[in-house]
Amino acid sequence: MSVSKAWVGNKSNQERVLALYRDPKLLRLIDIASELGTTFHNVQGVIRSCLPEAERKALAALRYSVSKEGFKNPMFGKTGEAHHNWKGLCEDGYGYLTCLWKGQRHFVHRVVMMESLGLLDLPETWDVHHIDGDPKNNSLDNLALTTKSGHRAIHSMQAKDSLALALRKSTLREALRSMTSP
Repeated sequence: MSVSKAWVGNKSNQERVLALYRDPKLLRLIDIASELGTTFHNVQGVIRSCLPEAERKALAALRYSVSKEGFKNPMFGKTGEAHHNWKGLCEDGYGYLTCLWKGQRHFVHRVVMMESLGLLDLPETWDVHHIDGDPKNNSLDNLALTTKSGHRAIHSMQAKDSLALALRKSTLREALRSMTSP
């Protein structure tokens, strides 16, 4: 569509368009056009030619922000998986999984333990140990609730056992090598 230069150049039309555009109701250009019985392009032509650029940009920004308020916002009511920034399960950088639980990020193994015990929170003095050593295996039968000192003791014993096993394997390896070498 083209702009009617006669309609846009008419002072009376310009005053009416500017008055409606500056109105606190923040009418859309198409609504102003229908109220004045003209086209969107004529209204747009008046606004671009008669309003100072700074005022036009400020009013356009105001209209845009109002257009995204409340239920008009395209993100209104989108939470969890419906939200575009939903992360779901995330790694913490050390191999453990985290999830959103009651609006905050928590370790999945702690959440599984809390839910199985019917607790809203685990005290900081309690730890959850992964029995098989896999921090991503968060099934309840792989988790054990311990105190912090008990958890350290478990890992200390596992380290000693793995060192002893490594020594045993190296001795066998050396024995086999000595038996098979010429």
